[in-house]
Amino acid sequence: MNTKEETEDRRIALVFPPAIHPTGPPLGAAALKAFLLSRDPSRSVRVFDLNLAHYEQALRWMREGRLKMSLRKMDHASSAERVADTFRFLRGEKGLDAFASLPDYDEHAGFFSSFETVLNGLFDSFARKLLASLRVPPLADEYFRELIRPVKRFRPRLAGFSILFSQQVYFAAILARYLKEDDATIVFGGATLSVMPRPEVLLADRTVVPVGETRAGIPFGRFIDGLIVGEGETGIDALAGAGGCDPAHVPGLVYSDAGRVRRNGPRRIEKLEELPLPDFDDCNPAAYLSPMPILPYLSSRGCFWRRCAFCTHRKTYLAYREEPPEYTVSRLAELSRRHGAVLFSLVDEMIHPHRFSRLARKILEAGLDIRYAAYAKPTARFDAALLGRLHASGARVVMWGVESGNQRVLDLMRKGTRADRMGRVLEDARRAGIRNLVFVMFGFPSETRQEREDTMRFLEAHRDSIDALSKSRFILLEGADMLETPERFHITRVLDRTDRDPVSVAFDYEVSDGPTQAEARRFYEERMPYLNRFGRSPFFPRYRDHMLVHAVLRDSPRESTQHHE
Repeated sequence: MNTKEETEDRRIALVFPPAIHPTGPPLGAAALKAFLLSRDPSRSVRVFDLNLAHYEQALRWMREGRLKMSLRKMDHASSAERVADTFRFLRGEKGLDAFASLPDYDEHAGFFSSFETVLNGLFDSFARKLLASLRVPPLADEYFRELIRPVKRFRPRLAGFSILFSQQVYFAAILARYLKEDDATIVFGGATLSVMPRPEVLLADRTVVPVGETRAGIPFGRFIDGLIVGEGETGIDALAGAGGCDPAHVPGLVYSDAGRVRRNGPRRIEKLEELPLPDFDDCNPAAYLSPMPILPYLSSRGCFWRRCAFCTHRKTYLAYREEPPEYTVSRLAELSRRHGAVLFSLVDEMIHPHRFSRLARKILEAGLDIRYAAYAKPTARFDAALLGRLHASGARVVMWGVESGNQRVLDLMRKGTRADRMGRVLEDARRAGIRNLVFVMFGFPSETRQEREDTMRFLEAHRDSIDALSKSRFILLEGADMLETPERFHITRVLDRTDRDPVSVAFDYEVSDGPTQAEARRFYEERMPYLNRFGRSPFFPRYRDHMLVHAVLRDSPRESTQHHE
């Protein structure tokens, strides 16, 4: 029989910090929980989705008058009630017919976008100031202490913070500081650490960061014990071993040893089918801001293509691996049975046509009745027959990496696609009943104005097949392959950004030809009003889970693709 001390020694908290869109549960933490329990069922492991809790707490504080936010020139009380109304709408409490109405959806999604932008900007600033021991209103300290309270009550020996995006770092850090008061071992992991230029700054005794209009030092190393870079299962399992372990033997661990930063080599899981099913039991799918529960699932790791010059995904995972399609289908079926979910977001970096075809066939053979969204590259192998089979298997949204409508630029990007064939893929997908989310970028180094106009013409030519448009300017990111040979991409100098935020993964640069960063920004801003008119809703690229819900709710008949004014 375990003593109280032995039980507490096995408590592990997996924390998903603010602040990203709370439309579905965190996959990384759910997968880590399942892995830890599969290795030692006597452990007490719990997932804490403090991202969702953050939004719920902010609303509660607004309605209680503790947090006074004015949105869109409304007074505090009216703002609070409007946020509450938006929560009800996005959760489907006003009915699926209301959610399916694009004018109603745009109104509520637009307001929620305003709410989270103000809320997260405010509390990111508070987090930085608290970490730097600068003055803040008392409510800031109270807010974060209330948010971390459920984790503190759990009294974990080990707390792993799963950080997907860089905007979560400061939220995670202030919550970790409060949790460290109880002597928990704190480790940070997640995708963003794999692409940070120098993740070890999160272990330093003083790291200078931007705080408002000034800069201040934050002693991250006082409350963060280590970082797990790369795939985290084997690393956190080693840290969670009874009685602790030698840091030198923890795969992927970055830690400080007598003032020196040490990095251990990572270890990957070779056969994904040997991993246990993600454990979402600590997350209530119905609590998220989606009218129908949507579960994320990862059926492969890494990118099959791994050649796009601008992409950072190649650094997130050590190699490309995929689980057998029949295994994916059985796991989706079990998740659907356990949680009553029929909608899934397949978050693989890209599903190539051959795998997609096999997956669709196995879904159909199993008679699995689900609907799903996935990412892919619009190559010619996605023909009408394959796209029809994908739709029959439940594919309702495919997010396509188009990037440019000019062949020279596509070749320079190393996309492996043909500008004269991508449009046919989009049109065949539309005819099959699949909704298309299209990614494009402007201002790739050496791109001429004429080549940018080629992308605009491509979009206009296929407007009826574009259900959502995710547009961006080119940004040079740490981890991109083009950083290794920038001269091949007409980049003459790579510059560290002035007053860099240490968690930033972006660089400035100079080019020998093509648009400067300022010129690319100007073109992008000039064309933004026109680009915003593409697709069914301007909020689908931001809230992609909602696009899947709309696709399911409006499966038939297909309404006009023109965005309403």
